[in-house]
Amino acid sequence: MQGITGQELSSKKAEYLKYIHMQGDVVKTTEIAAHFSVAPSTVTKALTEIARAGYIEHTPYHGVRLTSRGTEYARFLVRRHRIVALVLSRHGLEPEEACREAKKIEQCFSKDLTDRMCTSLGHPMMSVCGEIEHDHRCCGSPGGYRG
Repeated sequence: MQGITGQELSSKKAEYLKYIHMQGDVVKTTEIAAHFSVAPSTVTKALTEIARAGYIEHTPYHGVRLTSRGTEYARFLVRRHRIVALVLSRHGLEPEEACREAKKIEQCFSKDLTDRMCTSLGHPMMSVCGEIEHDHRCCGSPGGYRG
């Protein structure tokens, strides 16, 4: 994705985008609200802003679906989370703890830093919380996103 910094969305909106990506196709607002234990109106407001930014298509009363831009950005967000969690696990944190702590700090990691960490790790294929997808445009690894 051109021009991505890793700071395009707030941490909560980034979590919503990752969740939508992991669920696939259309996700209902009430499902997102239940997963994050927040009011549907809170989710609706955030989804409207995410849609304005071009990451999702939001059809009220039907749900949301990622745009191609949103899919690409969500894949980056998942990749960043998994790389940060892997780094933390390699420094003594148990897998669940590494994943939990990564959620707290991943928003601070730019795309450039994420790519550099990935390169320094040798473009790992797995993290403590799942497969790591690579994009040759991001960090010079062979192939593209495998999804």
